[in-house]
Amino acid sequence: MTERIVQGRYELRSRLGRGGMGTVWLAWDRTLRRSVALKEVVLAPYGEDMAVRRKRALSEARAAARIRHPAVVDIYDAFMDDGSPWIVMEYIEGTSLDRRIERQALSRRQVLSEREITRVGREVLAGLAAVHDAQVLHRDVKPANIIVDPDDRVFLVDFGIARISGESGLTSTNMLLGTIEFMAPERIDGHAVGPASDLWSLGVTLFCALEGYSPFLRDSPIETVRAVTAGRPPRFRRPGPLADAIAGLLVTAPARRTGAAELGRRLDTILAGPASWPQERDPRSREREKSKGRPGSGTGREVRRGNDVRDGGPGREVRRGNGARDGGPGREVRRGNDVRDAGPGRDRAGGGRDGGNPLLDRPRQEAAALLGSMEPKAAGRLLDGAAEAPGTAAEVLALLPPPRAARVIDHMPPHRAARLVGVMPPSRSASILAHTDDRVTAAVLGALGIVPAAVRLVEAMTVRRACRVLGYVPPAVVAELLSATSDGRADRLLDGLSRAVRDEIARLTGRA
Repeated sequence: MTERIVQGRYELRSRLGRGGMGTVWLAWDRTLRRSVALKEVVLAPYGEDMAVRRKRALSEARAAARIRHPAVVDIYDAFMDDGSPWIVMEYIEGTSLDRRIERQALSRRQVLSEREITRVGREVLAGLAAVHDAQVLHRDVKPANIIVDPDDRVFLVDFGIARISGESGLTSTNMLLGTIEFMAPERIDGHAVGPASDLWSLGVTLFCALEGYSPFLRDSPIETVRAVTAGRPPRFRRPGPLADAIAGLLVTAPARRTGAAELGRRLDTILAGPASWPQERDPRSREREKSKGRPGSGTGREVRRGNDVRDGGPGREVRRGNGARDGGPGREVRRGNDVRDAGPGRDRAGGGRDGGNPLLDRPRQEAAALLGSMEPKAAGRLLDGAAEAPGTAAEVLALLPPPRAARVIDHMPPHRAARLVGVMPPSRSASILAHTDDRVTAAVLGALGIVPAAVRLVEAMTVRRACRVLGYVPPAVVAELLSATSDGRADRLLDGLSRAVRDEIARLTGRA
């Protein structure tokens, strides 16, 4: 292609993708000398005055630029050029979920496990929550806009920023602005849209990943529109908890659609389940579980009398201890993550009857299941309180899936997280921190200091990941960490750092 320079700064290299909301290019930033993703936003030739829509597109892009979340691609800048809004985004090297689904179809075998799909969905949901908290809608959630990088981190990319009056209606050429098959029915019908519209798109995306094809795609745009607005997805060929969660998102009426909080709980339960809870539903297996003092795999309600566990019904757990009677002292009732007490002597989320941490008084698997069922912020606070016994707390944290454990780490003070990470095996701590933001990992490293655990953690990272993280660590600390490594990669790591960091390290070590 003929070389094109945008804004006198961005050199377009190749086209990464094209959709109803515009074209995304791989570009080279000549000023900062780095690769970026550059999106030219398409504004439909109808509706409000074009100048109004341009101003709104830039305003929303700048609002999105304030979002900081590990699963949301960074937006660096937004500007007008040649009459079109442009958005400058972080370029993520990796494989799109769309490509992975295509590989699954071509190989005619199952490539994506339900657990992997759930993990990706949970990461995207967390990113969408941050987007929606900033009063921004993504508007183009689809497999092509979900990237998994070489470190297995998940990113939501390519914001469909422009909110255009009448954007949901059909144009004179019977085309919709956006990707029709992933568009929520209310957008197509021209009704008000909100976060629920992005959740519908996430539901269609997860359906594609689970079943291997797009549920509403038809031979023509009009037929696709009719399929979406009918809101009747095909029957799942792979039924189960994940299919049930997806079905809750594909409800035509936004008010009846599964919300973000409920979806998060369902996905967390799926992620925690295989590692923590038996999957058998045979009543005889339940009896075996009770004899071992572990929760059974029944309907979710437990009644505990001493060490006895009885399954009672969905969503409720009743514990009785010390001879307490129903409705009296010592009774704890749990519904979901909520803990309600019926009398004196109760246990609270922040500590038991003796003031201790409830995690430390439970079997490890049960403690991990409790931690995994909580919202990350609450889990971080609870684990923060358990950090006085870092060995036990680290064992519990290590039982969670790495992406879930990383979200808990995100909500802990770095010095507390460092105490837990420092006592874990390096491979496990590295796998957890691989799912945190580079700056979070750098803060944990800084809190660890120059100790063997920090050195082992750096050695367990890939070179690419370690260079990104060390870029946020003070050069003096980086110099000592690199000198302490014994895996022969110190020179490669040093070469991967920025010129400014390398020069400072050279000055500190007397090599300048």
